[in-house]
Amino acid sequence: MNRSENLAEEFEKLGPWIYQFQIAGQTCGGAISAVGDERVERFPNPRTILELGSLEGAQSFILAEHPGVERVVALEGREANLRKARFVQALLQIRNVEFIQANLETADLTAFGKFDAIFCCGLLYHLPEPWKLLAQLPAVAPLLFIWTQYCTENEARDVGNGLRGKTHIEGGADEPLSGMSPTAIWLTLESLREVLQESGYKNIELLHDNPAHTNGPAVTIGARCN
Repeated sequence: MNRSENLAEEFEKLGPWIYQFQIAGQTCGGAISAVGDERVERFPNPRTILELGSLEGAQSFILAEHPGVERVVALEGREANLRKARFVQALLQIRNVEFIQANLETADLTAFGKFDAIFCCGLLYHLPEPWKLLAQLPAVAPLLFIWTQYCTENEARDVGNGLRGKTHIEGGADEPLSGMSPTAIWLTLESLREVLQESGYKNIELLHDNPAHTNGPAVTIGARCN
């Protein structure tokens, strides 16, 4: 068996995969490539980054190779995803990423230290109480980058804490592209902005709004504490 066959076999043992990786010129893993993802490309180049919800590490590795980035701490709830990420990390020999298991519905993020920026892409809309996570973030990093899906006003109802949104059915812990709970709350844009401001992010910029996204309206937001 040659090296290429060995590599394919090792990937298959850990499968199924979501993301695609280039290893020594060979395409391995799933169907989705993070290369060229403008959400990652638009992220600034701080020295230290906390990534929330890293899946198999595809975006983590791209962030880690941005100029000037010294350290990425990538938090992920599923052990299976962490095994995949660490496997690819060893193959790529990217040393400035640390993968840590954490349930982001309940984790105390301050326990992981302080960072220059937070990368929160594809996570908020999987949480049953996203406002609890957002309330922690200013104590962790002054800069925040979010990509999330949201609830339109015509679908919105009161979801508590004076906020508006809707309940979204999740696949649960056994579904790798789902949250850890059976349901999540999608906030409206106005409620999302309100939570960010109340948490301490006073400067909020809507970078891109895509109401026609295939999986539901999606928005990219940059926020800073001052």
